[in-house]
Amino acid sequence: DLGPQQPQYLLPADEDLQGAAQALVRLHHVYGLNMSSMVRGDIWGVQSSAELSAQDCLYMGKHSFNLGHYAQSVEWFSEAFNLAGFEHNQTISQDQVSEFLNTALKAHEEAQTQFQQQIQQEQEQRGYPDILTIENVAGSTENNENQWHTTLPHPSAITDLKDDLPNGFKYNSPNDDETNFFDLCRGNTLLTPEALSTLHCRYEHRGSKFLLLMPAKVEYHHPSPAGLVTFHDVLSDAETIAIKKLAHPVMVRAMVQGVEGKGNTVSSTRTSKVAWLDESLDPLMDRISRRIEQLTGLSMDQTREHSEMLQVANYGIGGHYNPHHDYLLVDKTPEELANINPREVLMGDRVATFMFYLSDVTRGGATAFPRMGVAVWPKRGSAAFWFNLRRSGAANDHTLHGACPVVHGSKWVSNKWIRERGQFNTRPCSLNPRE
Repeated sequence: DLGPQQPQYLLPADEDLQGAAQALVRLHHVYGLNMSSMVRGDIWGVQSSAELSAQDCLYMGKHSFNLGHYAQSVEWFSEAFNLAGFEHNQTISQDQVSEFLNTALKAHEEAQTQFQQQIQQEQEQRGYPDILTIENVAGSTENNENQWHTTLPHPSAITDLKDDLPNGFKYNSPNDDETNFFDLCRGNTLLTPEALSTLHCRYEHRGSKFLLLMPAKVEYHHPSPAGLVTFHDVLSDAETIAIKKLAHPVMVRAMVQGVEGKGNTVSSTRTSKVAWLDESLDPLMDRISRRIEQLTGLSMDQTREHSEMLQVANYGIGGHYNPHHDYLLVDKTPEELANINPREVLMGDRVATFMFYLSDVTRGGATAFPRMGVAVWPKRGSAAFWFNLRRSGAANDHTLHGACPVVHGSKWVSNKWIRERGQFNTRPCSLNPRE
C-alpha cells in the first residue's frame, strides 16, 4: 500500500520550451515584428503582461543561432545586452551576452558572403539573369532545416507558372514564393487595382436546385483554373461548436506524408493538432458532405471513397503549415508511388480541397497562396474551396498554399479532401492541358 497518491502536475518539458521559442522565432521571422516591442509584450499591436528578461532574450538568441537564423540571433543578443544593463546584470551580465553577440555577428557576416558567392556561381553556371537576389529570398542567407525553399527552375517551368495569372501580378519564379508568402501573411496586397477589379462577390445557385431557394454567398479570389473562392456562412455557430466538440477527444499531433511517400511522420513544417471524423460518427458529418456536394457539384460519397474523412485541425499561437500542395500522387515518381498504399492510389489524387473555418483569429492565421498573390482570412462559418488538379489531370502548381502563423487567438479549421475517383461525371476530363 503506497498510501494516498499525490496529484501530479504536468510541468513544461524541454521540448515544450523549445517549441515555444521556435514559435516566437517564427512569428518574428514571418511578420517582421519589432523586437523591442515583442520583448515588452506588444506583439503586432496586442499588449500582454508577458515581458522577457535579459536571460530570456539570451535563450532566444541561442535558439535562433542554433536554427541558423543568425540575423535574428544578433537582434536577440543585442536586446539581451540592453536589458542586462537596465536590470543591472541581475539575470545575466552584459559581459556574458557580449561573447554570444560577437559570435553571432561573425557567423551572420560569413553566411551573407557565402550566400552571395553561391548565387553568383549558380547564375554563371546556368546562364540565368539576376532574378534571384538576397532581397527576394528573405531569410535564406542562413541555414535552417525547417525553412522551406525552392531551387532555380528551368525557364520553361517559369513560363508555365506565369500562365493564368491576373494582369498586373508579377511572378518571376518559385524563388518568389517565400517573399510572397510573407507579404500575404502580413496583410499586404500583391494584386494591382486592375486585377482586383476583375474579382467579385455574388449569390449563386451553383447548378443546385436546393440552392435556388437559398443561394450561396460566393467570393471570388482568383481567375485561374484553381477556381479559388470563399463560401460565406456555410456553417452555423452551433455547427462549428459541434464539430470542435466531436474532434476534441481524439486530437493528436499533426503528421505529414513521409519521405518518398513512406507512411506518415511528425514534422516541424506543420505545428497543429488534428482529428479525423468519420461520417458514421454523427449525423452532422453526413449533412456537411451533402452541403459540399450542393456547393461544388462533386461527389462526396465516402463509402465509395469519393472523399476522405473530415479532418479537424487546431493551430495555437505560432501554429503554422509551411507552403505545400494538397495533391498526393501527381508529383510522385514511379518509385515513390510504389511505396504508397495501393488503396490511396485507387482513390485517385486529391482533385479539390474544401476547408471550413471554425473560428475567427485575432491576429494572423491566413491561408496564403504565394503563386496566386492572394490570401484567404479566417472567418468563422466560411469555407475556402479550390481545385488542386486541372481538368486534364495535371497538377495545378498555382495552388501552393500555407497556413500563416497564428499571432493571437486560436485557429480551428476542418478540411474535406475530394478524390478523383467518382468525379468522372461531375468534372469531366479535358484535352486542354491548361484547363
